[in-house]
Amino acid sequence: MDNNVTETIESNDQAITTKVSDFETIITNLNADRNGFNFDDITDAIKKAIVQVVELEITTWVSEPSTNSGSELQNGQELPKAGNRIHTIVNLVNGDIKNEVGSQFVGSGPYTELREFHLSQVKESREIMQKNIESVHKIYGILMEMLRTRKSSQQSISRS
Repeated sequence: MDNNVTETIESNDQAITTKVSDFETIITNLNADRNGFNFDDITDAIKKAIVQVVELEITTWVSEPSTNSGSELQNGQELPKAGNRIHTIVNLVNGDIKNEVGSQFVGSGPYTELREFHLSQVKESREIMQKNIESVHKIYGILMEMLRTRKSSQQSISRS
């Protein structure tokens, strides 16, 4: 079951897209029944989080005044024209990097100074994602240790 909802935030004409996913839904609903946490649900949520952070996408684009013809809008939001954007996809597992560089960002194009900005965003995003992955791994380790301790104490009680 995939419950992805896309949120787009614009900051300085840079579109940042995040997906509200199964992970967030599971975490939000943890302990919804107030009967205590189910460690299996937590483990599943962490596994989904790890799977969902495989690809990192960064798009830097410059919007231009539009005539608002319906073809330029998707879900009420302006779409960047191919020549006015730099788009990078980084696969964090195998290291593949795909770049699309619009014509306005190369040579003597009007947006060449934004290339360095985009590269800094890619670098910063990769570092943030790496830290997030490490944090998820640590949380998983803590939860597994809690589960082992809980099972061990339950076995001790049942032997008594």
